[in-house]
Amino acid sequence: MAIKVIQIGVGGFGTSWRHALTTTSGVEVVALVDINENNLDDAAKFYNMPKELCFTNTDGNWTDINANIVIDATPQLHHYNNAMKVFSSGKNLIVVKPMSNEWDSGVAMVREAELRGKKMVVAQQLRFHPVIMKIREIVQSGELGQIGYVHQDAFFAKGGYSGSYPQPYPLLVQGAIHFFDYIRWVLNQEPVSVLAECWNPSWIKSEGLRSAYVTFIMSGECRVCFRGIPTDSDHTNWTCNWRIEGEKGILKVINDHIYLNDVEIEVKWDDEKEIGDLGLPWLNKIVLERFMDYLERDEEPGFSGRNNIRSLEMVFGAIKSSQIGQRYNMGQY
Repeated sequence: MAIKVIQIGVGGFGTSWRHALTTTSGVEVVALVDINENNLDDAAKFYNMPKELCFTNTDGNWTDINANIVIDATPQLHHYNNAMKVFSSGKNLIVVKPMSNEWDSGVAMVREAELRGKKMVVAQQLRFHPVIMKIREIVQSGELGQIGYVHQDAFFAKGGYSGSYPQPYPLLVQGAIHFFDYIRWVLNQEPVSVLAECWNPSWIKSEGLRSAYVTFIMSGECRVCFRGIPTDSDHTNWTCNWRIEGEKGILKVINDHIYLNDVEIEVKWDDEKEIGDLGLPWLNKIVLERFMDYLERDEEPGFSGRNNIRSLEMVFGAIKSSQIGQRYNMGQY
C-alpha cells in the first residue's frame, strides 16, 4: 500500500524534497499546498498534479485529502498552525527545522502529536551529511577517550545570517538549530545548562541578532563552546569547523577536512559529489525513509519531535540566557 503524502510549501527549499518523493518506493504525492501560485504551478507540472489537488490557501480543504504524511516545508512561523491542522485531520508530520519559532508552540506541537496518537519528526537532515557522520563515528568509537571539550564555529558573511524572514534571533533559531542538534548527535549527550550572549557588531544595523557566543554543559560533563559570527573571511560550510579534544587525542574539522591527531581522515559522498555539497535532496530521502520505518515498524528516530524538542530547548535556552544575563538550566519539557 502506498504512503500518501501532502506537501505544504513547494517552492524554494521545498523543491529539495522532489528527489525523495519521486525515488522512494511506495510513496505517492496526493496534494500540494503553497500560497505562491507560481510555485504551486511549477510543482504541479513536476508531479503531474491535477488542479483540484493544488491548494493556494493553507486554511483550505487540503486537510480533507486522504494522506498518511504531511511535509511542512514552510518558514517556521507557520509550523504550529499547520501542525494543529495536520494532527486534527489524522495525519502524521515531517516538519522542516526548526520545529517552531517559539519554545511554547514547539512543546505544544509535541504534546498534540502524542495526544492524537500521531507521529512527528523534524527534518534535521544535515545530521546525515558525510562530514557529520564521520565526526560522530570517530567520537562514538571511543578513539578519543572521554571528551573534555568541543569548540564549534559557524562563520557567516559580513552581514551575518538573516534567516528567511525578519526575526529577532535569526542565527540561533533558524541557523544554530542545525549546529546544536549536531552536538547532541555527535556526543550522544544531552544539554544540562547553557550560558549565552547574543549581539550584533557595529556594522550590522538591520533587524535580528546575528552573532552569538554560547557555552553548554553536557550530561557527560563535556563543555561545548559555539561561536556564530559574521566576518569578512574564513566562512564555514553548514557542517561547521570543530575542535574536539578527548583524553586520547584531538579531532579537528577545517572546511570539511577532518584531522584525527593531525592525520587527515578520508570522508566523501558515496557518489563522489564534492564534500562541500550539502546534498539536501539525498539527505531528505534518508529522513523520509526513516520516517516511513517509524510509521510502519514504530522505530522512533533520533529526530522525532519528542527527541528533537531537546535541540529546540538548546536554542531557546541560549536565547533566554542571553536575555537574563545568566546560566539557564535545561529540562523544561
